[in-house]
Amino acid sequence: MGSCASCISNVNNSPGNLELEEGELSAKSPVGNISTVYETLPSEYENHFVTKVYDGDTLTLRSKSNGPNSSRQRVRLIGIDAPEIKECQPFAEEAKKFTLDSCENMNIYLSFEPNGDKKDRYGRLVAWIWLKVNGGGYLNVNEALVAKGLASVYFYGPGKLQNRDKMISLQRSARKQKIGKWADFIDGSVLKTPNGQRYHCTRDCTHLQRSNKLISLKASVALDIGLSPCRGCHK
Repeated sequence: MGSCASCISNVNNSPGNLELEEGELSAKSPVGNISTVYETLPSEYENHFVTKVYDGDTLTLRSKSNGPNSSRQRVRLIGIDAPEIKECQPFAEEAKKFTLDSCENMNIYLSFEPNGDKKDRYGRLVAWIWLKVNGGGYLNVNEALVAKGLASVYFYGPGKLQNRDKMISLQRSARKQKIGKWADFIDGSVLKTPNGQRYHCTRDCTHLQRSNKLISLKASVALDIGLSPCRGCHK
């Protein structure tokens, strides 16, 4: 199982833009001085080739060893939730385009959360995706999508991602700059349960039918403590 530990402290904090060039990324931080480019890969990683991108946070990869016995596996990018194309959500196509341009038909590196599940309930790998950057370093694609306002942070389960706080900071920066899906963000009142990981826009949400105690808070506060919009009442 992989780990992000070795690279979390080796971040390159120089700002800049993302560009595709000769099969690799030429990248610097897309958001202020919070970089999504790391000097090194995690201490444990796998090398794969991306054969198809479905949307902003889901793709299919093939093991680097080509041939008839090379395996294929669908991957869900951990820690994020990109807008849904099938539901025509705003910026769904832009999120897919970023991941498509960055990853499809590319060699990528994949790493897992230490002590976390490698697969979700659908049998997909849940992982960090890394791309080599021209000029040195490796782009964390999961973080880059959040930084560009093309995905929300999405945490689930009892474990805490190692870079949870950084992911929230990237999202806050994108939201304050009103980029991507945050362009029309309205900081209204939302609801949460005492231990819930999602926030809800209406008491009538089906996920709240059995909840006797609800907490009201601003959407910005909910986002900044790591909650994600409920997929049932935020469409």
